[in-house]
Amino acid sequence: MKQFFIDMMAMMMPYMKMPIWAGCALLAVGVILVLFRFIRGSGAGMGFVGWSLVAIGGFFVGAQLMGMWLGMGPTINFGDPKKFEFNTVEFWKIGLGFLVPAVIILMARPKNG
Repeated sequence: MKQFFIDMMAMMMPYMKMPIWAGCALLAVGVILVLFRFIRGSGAGMGFVGWSLVAIGGFFVGAQLMGMWLGMGPTINFGDPKKFEFNTVEFWKIGLGFLVPAVIILMARPKNG
């Protein structure tokens, strides 16, 4: 069973940039919504963006914990391997990078939304 999880994690590693870019897009939308909240008083959509960022950040933190349990160090490479550039970042750092702003967005939303 443990080998199955190791194989599954190795197969999903090349596809992990897509959730990161989706989280970055949500983070940009969240910043815009927070600015609108403080300028105009409207906080529509802040709950959706905040909880979506919590889900993405929780996924990366959970993947880090599962990888550590499997004896792997899950990282993602933001460099170009063809040029031997390896800028690796651990999953827990990415997860916290989404969780902390998500908490701020959720705290800034209006109480009825």
